[in-house]
Amino acid sequence: MADSTLPPSLPCGLINAANRYLSAEPFRFQVVATGSVLRLRQVWMLRFMPSQGAGAAGQAEESGQRLHLLSSLQRFLAADPNGKVTCDQESPGPGALFLLRQYPDGKVSLQCELSQRYLGGAEDNVTCFAQTVSEGEKWSLHLAQHPNGHMLNLGKQRYMRCDQQTGHMRCDRDLPWGPEAVITLHFDLKERKYGLWSGAGSLLAADGSLQAELSPQTLYSLELRGGLLALRDADGRYLTGRENTVKTFKTDKPGRDEFFALEPSAAQVTLRTFTGGHFVCCRPGADIYANAMSVGNTEIFQLLLNDVTKQACFRSSSGTYLAVGPNDSVVSTSAHDKGVWFSLQYREQRVTLRMADGRQVATRPNGQLLLVPEAAGKKEEFLLLLVNRPLLILQSEAGFVGLFPGTQRLDGNRPAYDASTLTLSEDGFCHFRVANKYWSLDKDGLVMASEDHPSNFSLQFVSSSCLVLKAPNKKYLVVEAGGRLWAGASDAASATPFRY
Repeated sequence: MADSTLPPSLPCGLINAANRYLSAEPFRFQVVATGSVLRLRQVWMLRFMPSQGAGAAGQAEESGQRLHLLSSLQRFLAADPNGKVTCDQESPGPGALFLLRQYPDGKVSLQCELSQRYLGGAEDNVTCFAQTVSEGEKWSLHLAQHPNGHMLNLGKQRYMRCDQQTGHMRCDRDLPWGPEAVITLHFDLKERKYGLWSGAGSLLAADGSLQAELSPQTLYSLELRGGLLALRDADGRYLTGRENTVKTFKTDKPGRDEFFALEPSAAQVTLRTFTGGHFVCCRPGADIYANAMSVGNTEIFQLLLNDVTKQACFRSSSGTYLAVGPNDSVVSTSAHDKGVWFSLQYREQRVTLRMADGRQVATRPNGQLLLVPEAAGKKEEFLLLLVNRPLLILQSEAGFVGLFPGTQRLDGNRPAYDASTLTLSEDGFCHFRVANKYWSLDKDGLVMASEDHPSNFSLQFVSSSCLVLKAPNKKYLVVEAGGRLWAGASDAASATPFRY
């Protein structure tokens, strides 16, 4: 859970009228506008300052929202009275406070509160000296979070989900549970607008319907209030959660029902026994059994990893955890103590759950889970299946995984992603499909999207936000400096971690 004492913030790229990103360079902490794609140097953390006094929120809408801009080098953007822009302050001084003003076309301006001048410029001539706003002082916001997330409606305090039965999106869930609660945010670089993909691959249109293709009806301008988002259609109406279905609503200005919080989406998984094919179920009661034949909410767990110890715990939709009880059986508990942490030991697509003393979780013939001391066999092996990423978007420090233009080769440094459809085989392997072709390896180990039949990949979780992929040749995927994506690492520690 985020620290509520910190000011709300959003990571964003800032694009000027010349289609270049504002960039923070490590050399002398220079600020330029030369970036052609959104990389780490082009990401700015917008830290919104709290409103002050009664009526301050309404006044902020008129006069602009006060914020600081923190670069990826952990330095604050600032401007002096002469318009000189710097980014070398480790703590924000008076010239580091800006007013964010928003315009009907979705663009914003940044006015230094100290000098009352506006930030603008191009190439290596970024200044904060303009007294009025022209197109040269307007910026488009490119949100820099991973595109997969959850959307919480501020008014209803409910999460958005895709209702496949009715073909609409709704804000009606207390918890973002299962694949239908994952929303993929699409940024259209040409239009500088946003679309919302469902896990089934449909886009939310202004009238509330789900459509298969991008169109003016599925793209929205972005507005911010603190760390919250509002999305406005071409007719000036806002997406709202106030009705049964999410669609646009005519209002002079967005209220609580029109603002959404974009939250990260943690992995949600099922545990299926390798031999019997039964799913671990967390129904009310003390002991845990693997006796379910199908997947519902009680068979889905949120996978939480400790980035230091690399151990994992499994949280159910009721908020309880899988844990080892006093009699060595696996139970459901609300206590978040050392008994809920397991080490994941991977064997191809299978996994075992091991405690610190070396004992492992096994399945009795009646389905009950308990700890056993002996070496792992089939009764101790599970399939750990990722269920809330029907559209998998992989991102490393180099960029997104996507098709190199004009080829069937997947590269790992693309500025925009190509989402891969993830399906799972009966024996737990992952099959990835993009542009109607399955992932495969060529003779040199390069990852291609060229086959009509699937190849068996497997994934391993290595941190709270990252995974690695093992290819059919038993090697792990690596992204090289030039973007080459190939299966060449001998172990998980040498593989490229992907945010997903």
